[in-house]
Amino acid sequence: MKRNEKNLKKKSIDIKLIILIDIILLIAVFFAYKNIYTVETRKTIYAEASEKFVEENKQPVFKIGKIILYSSANAIDNSDGQLKDIDISQFTDLQVYIDNTKKSPEITAENTINEMYIDNIKFSIKSNNGTKSFNYKNPFDFGKFIQLDNYRDDGILFQISNTNEEDALVNYNDNVFFTDCSNPISLGFVNKDLLTGCEVNSTNGSITFDGSILRSANIQLEDINPSISFTIHLTNNYNEKFTCNVDVDVDLSASDGGIYNGYIMKVINCEEDKYNFLKVSD
Repeated sequence: MKRNEKNLKKKSIDIKLIILIDIILLIAVFFAYKNIYTVETRKTIYAEASEKFVEENKQPVFKIGKIILYSSANAIDNSDGQLKDIDISQFTDLQVYIDNTKKSPEITAENTINEMYIDNIKFSIKSNNGTKSFNYKNPFDFGKFIQLDNYRDDGILFQISNTNEEDALVNYNDNVFFTDCSNPISLGFVNKDLLTGCEVNSTNGSITFDGSILRSANIQLEDINPSISFTIHLTNNYNEKFTCNVDVDVDLSASDGGIYNGYIMKVINCEEDKYNFLKVSD
């Protein structure tokens, strides 16, 4: 009887051990399957999202057609015309034209704008001299030296003009943009007082306060060439969101003297697909 009891106890332990091992194996199989299923599901989701992204951006609703740059300089003579105490600033104006006709030449809710703002603003210059500012600029002041307040921490927010009646009443001193993209985004960069208190010698007794003063003050252009970048965010009248990253290297020099001749103007016709606005998924 004792031997049988031992055998029964041993069989009971063996059965429990087998059941325990089976449970552990089932748990392991479950988690392995779950992990494999999760990885495959994620791959499928990512693949579908990528295909949707490519399809939505195959034919851009908005793109940048061209960028116009105008660069010059200005100076303030603090010595009553003696040219012995001059503060020199350099400025570059930008006009960014949005092309909303690539997908449809007609004006629709899809290719008109309801909201627009610019953020992620950065600029870099070799020289640390001067106070840099970047902001909206009245388009009628394009090519003129105007001191600008620097952009706010939340970027540059534009007011959208939606009708012809509103367009006729627009105050261009405000950050304004037309819903049909018929006006450029007008921006300005200023490097104020990059050289202060300097004396400028003139062979004929006069100095023109434009880009030529940079040569007279012996300012090296490679030290003050600005690189500017920012992101434009759009929302159309379907409440679809789009973004475009813009980067511009402003070259103040040229083989013929560049800005030393007074000013330099450049039209950048944007390459196909370089500055397309990408649709942002919700």
